Amino acid sequence: MAAVAVIGGGAAGLGAARTLLRTGVEVVLVEAGRRLGGNCVGLEVPGADGAIHAVDVGVSDFNRVTFTEFARLIDELGLETRPICGDAHFAAPTGESLWACQDGRWTFREGAASRPGLLAEIDRFRTRALEVLHDERFARCTLGGYLDHIGASPEFRDTYLYPRAMGSFPMPNLAPANYHARSLVRFWNIHGIVSDRPGDRRCVVGGMHRYVEAYRRWFEGAGGELRLGTRVVSARRGARRVSLQLADDEGRCHGLRVDQVIFAGHPSQVLPLLEDASAAERSVLSAFIAQPARVVVHHDEQLVGDDPSLFGAYNYLVPRGGLPRVRPTISFFPNRLGGLADAVPDTFVTMNPHREPRPDRILAERHFLHPIGCLANDRAAARLEALQGGWRTWFAGAWARSPFVHESAYTSGIDAARGLLAGSGSSSAVTRGHAMAS
Repeated sequence: MAAVAVIGGGAAGLGAARTLLRTGVEVVLVEAGRRLGGNCVGLEVPGADGAIHAVDVGVSDFNRVTFTEFARLIDELGLETRPICGDAHFAAPTGESLWACQDGRWTFREGAASRPGLLAEIDRFRTRALEVLHDERFARCTLGGYLDHIGASPEFRDTYLYPRAMGSFPMPNLAPANYHARSLVRFWNIHGIVSDRPGDRRCVVGGMHRYVEAYRRWFEGAGGELRLGTRVVSARRGARRVSLQLADDEGRCHGLRVDQVIFAGHPSQVLPLLEDASAAERSVLSAFIAQPARVVVHHDEQLVGDDPSLFGAYNYLVPRGGLPRVRPTISFFPNRLGGLADAVPDTFVTMNPHREPRPDRILAERHFLHPIGCLANDRAAARLEALQGGWRTWFAGAWARSPFVHESAYTSGIDAARGLLAGSGSSSAVTRGHAMAS
């Protein structure tokens, strides 16, 4: 019998499967899609040179200083990395480019902001905001409340901090003044935006998506069993084994019995699969909150701003006139961020666009669920540990660990696997053998 089935081929599943496989446990990695990697995905874009170039349209980079486990994976896979461009650009919803930071130099359009005071506030906030993470006075504080506490100017809030906050993936669809300050600062801290030490944000040469294929080669070479295009229909846990019912993308059904299972998907997707879910599982897993997000990949630079010379790797929207209506929103510019070849046409990845790109300039759309930074998710995560290992079942995912980034997912999977191997949960014996079809 196989020791463990890992359900979900995103970063959490990859972390769990790698940890188990390296100890000699046999692993079946099951993924409903036709590829691994979750939100780390590339899109093929025709270039001016006639070649097809793969462009990152999901996970774009990692901070080597804080993504310690993920950085170790990249090194162990033998992948070359390069520093990213961190330039930022701020524009009005009408399309007017207002100001930008390029190579550490700030450029302002006339009247966009009063430069010395604003830049001084930005500099102070970078380190002072760390107190939000450690001082219990701010445990429940909103972003607006914290900015009141430090005496932030309206200009700093409206032209810099709120636009940047609205461009942060884990933030809810609320006015930024109402964001949970600690959740936002956690996200900025892991990316090095708010920090007392320099960050080292990097991407894989050729695109972050390249690590996924490198991982797949390693996994299959190490003896792991990979089942792509296969979804779990149901799971029943017993005292001695877990029985899974699977269906592949050709409509064929299969049974699989394993010693233990790690679910590495969104809790809203996992809970319906558990035929025998306990009251505790239903209570905890249903408490996690996620919101839908829409990402549009396009060539419409007018959505980003009216001055391409100011475009950054990260392009933020300064709220005006009731826009944006849906948050978070941001436009990534992979050409600038990852230093793509000149032959790659300017491609933008916009999350929740405030207006639609021109239809003839749209390349692709993606829809997904993303956990949000809030007190409710912090409370749910604190309760999750009590479920781990019960009835031979473990749970992992970015949703389980703030600030919900790729490192969060990957380390969540590692920790679930380590707990399983240590026998820290109930019914957690592991055997080494072969998967048993039923």
